[in-house]
Amino acid sequence: MEIRASERKDRIRGEVDRLAGDITRVSRSIHAHPELGLHESWACAFLSAEAAAAGFAVEAQAAGMETAFIARYSSGKAGPRVAFLCEYDALPDLGHGCGHNVIAAGSFGAALALRPVVDELGGEILLIGTPDEEAISAESKGGKVIMSRAGVFGGLDAVMMMHPIGGLNQVWRYSFPLKDFTVRFEGKPAHYTEPEKGVNALESLLLFLHSVNDMKRGWSPSVMFAYTITDGGGPSAITVPKSAEAHVTMKAFYGEYLESRFELVRSCARSISEMTGARGAVTVLDEYRHMIANLSLAASLAGSIRALGGSLQSPVDSQRSLERQTYPGISTDFGDVSWEAPAIHGYCGLGDDSLVAHTPEFAAAAGSAPGDAAALLSAKAMAMTAVDLLEDGAFARRVKDEYLAYRSGGFRGVPGIPPDYSPFPLDFIEAFGRPGP
Repeated sequence: MEIRASERKDRIRGEVDRLAGDITRVSRSIHAHPELGLHESWACAFLSAEAAAAGFAVEAQAAGMETAFIARYSSGKAGPRVAFLCEYDALPDLGHGCGHNVIAAGSFGAALALRPVVDELGGEILLIGTPDEEAISAESKGGKVIMSRAGVFGGLDAVMMMHPIGGLNQVWRYSFPLKDFTVRFEGKPAHYTEPEKGVNALESLLLFLHSVNDMKRGWSPSVMFAYTITDGGGPSAITVPKSAEAHVTMKAFYGEYLESRFELVRSCARSISEMTGARGAVTVLDEYRHMIANLSLAASLAGSIRALGGSLQSPVDSQRSLERQTYPGISTDFGDVSWEAPAIHGYCGLGDDSLVAHTPEFAAAAGSAPGDAAALLSAKAMAMTAVDLLEDGAFARRVKDEYLAYRSGGFRGVPGIPPDYSPFPLDFIEAFGRPGP
C-alpha cells in the first residue's frame, strides 16, 4: 500500500516527540557548557558522540577545523542528500546569548527523526557541525566560510538550519555581506621634539580614517564603515608612535557594491602609505556573502511550520522591511553556504519581538522551556520539509533547478533581495496567503 506524504510527516512528528528527551538534553547540555568560536571542543565531541551512538558515521576535524565534524547516515540507496547544520559557539560573558544550543539541538533532532524515512525511500542525511559563526577573534574566518571553500556543501540537494529569534517564525530573511578587517600602519619611533626623524604611524592611521570618511560622501549612504582604534601608538605622547591599528567592519546591501567600496578602502591605505612613509597593511579577518534563499525550500518549510500550528511572518512583509532599511542589518556565514547549494536558513520564535539576541534575557530563554520548544519545532519542521525532497522527485528538481538558475545568472536577479528587489513569484506569495495592507 502506498504511503502518503502526510502519513510520513505524521511519523516524523511522532519520532521527534519520541526523541524529545534527547533533543532537549542536547540543547541544555550545550547551553550549560558555553565555548567561544574555534574552542568548542566539548560541544563538538558531545555532538559527535551523540551522532555516532545514533548510527551516524562521524568524520572529525572536517575541512581541517578542529571543532568541525560531518556525521553521515546513508540508506545505501540512491536519493537526495540533505544536510542539517549545527552551530554551537557562544558569546563572551553572555554564554549562549544567540541561542546556538537551540540550533544544534533542532538539527540533531531533525537528522535523527529522518532516519526511518531515508531507510525507506533512499538518500543520505548529513549532520554537519559548523563552528565559529560569531567570529569574535582575530583567528576567526567564519566556520561555514572555510567549509564552503573546502567544498563541504557542494553536491548537496538541500542544506537547512533554523536560528532562534524574538518574534514570529520566519522562513525568508535576508542577511547582508560583511567584510571585517584590520588596517595597520608601521612607522618609525622618534623623540617628540624631533618628529622629522620618525614616521608617525598614528597620524597615518588617522589620515586614512579621515580620508575614507570623506570618500563615503560619494557612496551610497547605506554603506556601513564602523571602526575602533585597537592600537593607538602607545601610552606616552613624548614618543612618535611607531605603530597604529584599527579594526573595521564594512557592510553594504549586496556583495558587488561592498567589494567595489572595499577596493577603494584598500587603495586609500596604499596612498596614505606612499604619502607618509608608514607601511600600511589591510588584513581581512572575515568576509561573508549575502543570503540566497531557495524559495522552493522556503515555501515547504513554511507549510511544515503551519502544519505544526506555528505562526509565521510573511516573506512579503520581510521584504518590505528590508526595502525600508537605510543601513545593513544582520550577517551570517550561512550566506556562503547558500551560494554552494540549495539552502534555507529559517528562524524559530523564542519569545515576542521584545526579546533581543546577544542579551542575558535571550540566553536565559535559550536554556529553558522556550528554547526546548523552539528546538522541537525546528526539528519537526526541517525533517518534514526533508520528506518533501525525499519522496517528491518533481519538488526536488524544482529546488535544484531554482538554485542552478540563480548560479547561472551570477546570483543576480534573485527575488526579493538587493540590488534589484525582483518580485517574488506569484505561486510563492500565494503559499503564504494574502500579504498585509
